[in-house]
Amino acid sequence: MKKLRYTSVAVATLAAATLASANNKVSADATNNTVITESASQTVQDAVSDAQNAVNSAQSNVNSKEQALSDAQGKAQTTNNAYTTQQSKLTDSQKNLANKQEAVKQAQNNLDNAEKLAQQATPENIKQTQKNISDQQKVIQNAQGNVNDANTELNRAQDQLNNAKQKQANAQKLVNDKNLAKQDADNNVAKAEDDVKNSGLNEAEQNVQKVQTTLDNIKKTNSSNESVLKQNQIALADNNKKIADLNNKIDATKKNVADAQNNVKDKQQALATAQKVLSDLQNQVAQDQASGAAGFFKAIADNKDNSESLREDAQTAYEIVAGTYNSEYGKEPSWYAQRVHLGAKNDATSIEEMKNVLPYLPKVNEARTSHNRSVLGISLTDMAVAMIDADYQTGWLEHPDSLYQSENLTTYMQEPVQSWMQEEETWNEMVKEHPEYADVLNSSYNIYAFFANHYNEYLQVGHFLNLMDPELTHFGMGRLDDSAVSWDVNDVLYVSNPLSVEDYTDLFNKYSKDVLKEDQLNTLKANVATAKQNLVAAQNAVKSAQNNVQSLQANLAELNNGSTKINKAISDTQAALAKGQENLEFEQKQLDQANQTLADVQAKVGTKAKALDDAKAAQSKAVEALSQVQKALDETNDEVKAAQSNVETAQNNLNTKNNDLKNAQNKLTALNQTLSNLENSKANLEKAQKALDNANDEALQANKDVITQQSILSSLKKNKEKADAQVITAIEELKQAQSDLTVAKGRLVAEQKIAEQEAQKDNQPTEQPTSQPSEQPTEQPTSQPSEQPTAQPTEQPTSQPTAQPSEQPAIESNTQLPGEQKNEEPQPMTTQVTTKNGETSIVEPTNSSSTQPTTKQDAQQLPQTGNQKSSSLIGLGFASLLSALGLTKVNKKRKD
Repeated sequence: MKKLRYTSVAVATLAAATLASANNKVSADATNNTVITESASQTVQDAVSDAQNAVNSAQSNVNSKEQALSDAQGKAQTTNNAYTTQQSKLTDSQKNLANKQEAVKQAQNNLDNAEKLAQQATPENIKQTQKNISDQQKVIQNAQGNVNDANTELNRAQDQLNNAKQKQANAQKLVNDKNLAKQDADNNVAKAEDDVKNSGLNEAEQNVQKVQTTLDNIKKTNSSNESVLKQNQIALADNNKKIADLNNKIDATKKNVADAQNNVKDKQQALATAQKVLSDLQNQVAQDQASGAAGFFKAIADNKDNSESLREDAQTAYEIVAGTYNSEYGKEPSWYAQRVHLGAKNDATSIEEMKNVLPYLPKVNEARTSHNRSVLGISLTDMAVAMIDADYQTGWLEHPDSLYQSENLTTYMQEPVQSWMQEEETWNEMVKEHPEYADVLNSSYNIYAFFANHYNEYLQVGHFLNLMDPELTHFGMGRLDDSAVSWDVNDVLYVSNPLSVEDYTDLFNKYSKDVLKEDQLNTLKANVATAKQNLVAAQNAVKSAQNNVQSLQANLAELNNGSTKINKAISDTQAALAKGQENLEFEQKQLDQANQTLADVQAKVGTKAKALDDAKAAQSKAVEALSQVQKALDETNDEVKAAQSNVETAQNNLNTKNNDLKNAQNKLTALNQTLSNLENSKANLEKAQKALDNANDEALQANKDVITQQSILSSLKKNKEKADAQVITAIEELKQAQSDLTVAKGRLVAEQKIAEQEAQKDNQPTEQPTSQPSEQPTEQPTSQPSEQPTAQPTEQPTSQPTAQPSEQPAIESNTQLPGEQKNEEPQPMTTQVTTKNGETSIVEPTNSSSTQPTTKQDAQQLPQTGNQKSSSLIGLGFASLLSALGLTKVNKKRKD
């Protein structure tokens, strides 16, 4: 059932509140011009003179303080020098004390050692030490014997080294002699060679050798070519076999390509079929989804299994979102076609945005139940109104002409309910200051009365009060993409049996699942994806088979090319063998001819050739003899090296034995010293005690000197600190004097400037300035509406809050009455006040043309919220009352 509720008391209360605030206040500051007389001019000159005297006095004081600072610094320097000198003396004394203390420590160690030695100076120890000395003397005798033996061994080794060096010298003489003999043989061979040089024998011999070398190379080349020919023939047979096998593989692979191409056609047809099935279902879903909220509400309204009240609620909601609603309670708003895009993506009426609203719904009841308020149901009509009201927001928050009792707006998309509930803290503070507000949350009427009587306060807490209204039974919410969220409660179109939040959520999810067909679409999309994968696999198989054919054909071409190369190599090798056989026969003839030529030359040379042969034979014998004596020389060199090594070893052994003898002698000396110490231990102990006593006396004296120097330093430190403090005081006094001088100079300049201005104004007329009123309309806070009704005074109440709490998003709220025009701006009153000769006159107020409508905020601002109480209950009677009283219409909107 629908019902309409009227509240006449709210009309009277709001009218009284509006009349009470209709007083304008105007204030102005009166400013009188002062005429400077001659006596005043004298006063100005006296002020200049006084300022000059003050400067002179301040300068004198600065000079005095500078001298005082110089004296204090001189005195401080003297005391600092004395203090530094004394510090040096104290350091020297401390170093001397440290040295004396170290001497005491050393003397104590010496005394301790002497005491230990005195304790050891027993007859038994003395006797044992004497025995140790006797034993050590025997050790020294043995060590001396070892040294003598080592000397003997060194002399023997030295003799061997001398003998080896003599043999080396003899061997070197033989080498020198044989070397001379070889040189003679070399000369004889050279002479014999010169004798036969022009006989042609060498050339004949060289020619024979040259031809023989060429013949050998030809034989070697022919043999290599025969081996290469056999290898190439084997490779050709193997390559031909590979070609035959590869041709068979190519034929098989070409068949695979054809099979794979046929498979691709099958997979393409399967993909096309799957894509068409998916496209058909997507088109159907798009058509169903395009109806958006209208389709959802229509489905509920047409379902005869639903209750009459639910179907009636759904029908009303359908007409509202479809833009066809028209009844005695209202009709389609004028902005519907411009702002609402039914079912479109991101529109508040789209299925997706309806789904995004679902998490907000339980938050409303959580907020209410946490404050002992009843759980609210979901009105489909409220949901429809909230959707189109959300669509109305275009970057700033505005309350549209719509069917609602209460509405909250916000741009805080994550937690819209929490953004409104943050006003509770402000409300609690208000109740503390005004205990009479405590009853506001007891009824809807009290909330309306608070809205009417305390509008400014309501702007700060209206969202919270709307949510906590104890008489609410249902609500609705809408969401516009990432722009705004609307919460609406409609008491004009009343719903008797609203759905629970859970039932509404289940109802919507079931419809959404039926409309979106997500499971079917996912299955069909998976089928398309599988078909695409199968097609790609089939296409890849074709490519793979084609690549195999190409690869095998490339291998075949390579094998064919190889056979061609092998055939050419065989042909070239056979030609080379034929040519080599010809060359071999030719060179054999050349060798026979060369040997005959050599025999002829040898017969002609005769005796000279024999002499050359004899000289070469003698040369060979000289070389052999030189080699033998050189070998003997090398052996003597080795003997010299070995003998030298023996000498070095003997010398090292002698050094070791000498060290052993020296160590034994040192040990004997130590034993003799120990015996002397034991025998004289008493005298040494007395001597050590006396040395310790003297060291202690000197340390005590050094310590006294340190104490004396420290005492002097402490006395000088006090003088130094006192002198330093006097310098600091003098500096501060000088700074103060300089500051006073600066102030005095500034004052003098100011007085001189005044005197100059006074002299210039003697012949000028007195000007009468006008002043603007000191009280201008105060600027609205950012959290309050930028437009005020023209019936309000230009002076704002000083108690009006200037800002919302910093942790909340900016709030937009407004009061709206039926029939009023939007975007009216109040024209502030401008009152001018002039003064002349002590009289004040007020000019009639005029409308200022400088006030411009407040610019709407950019869409990228911080989250905002807005609330509004419906005027539908009291609009008609209140508008008539205002007209009867002659008051200007209250502006319809308030914007942040």
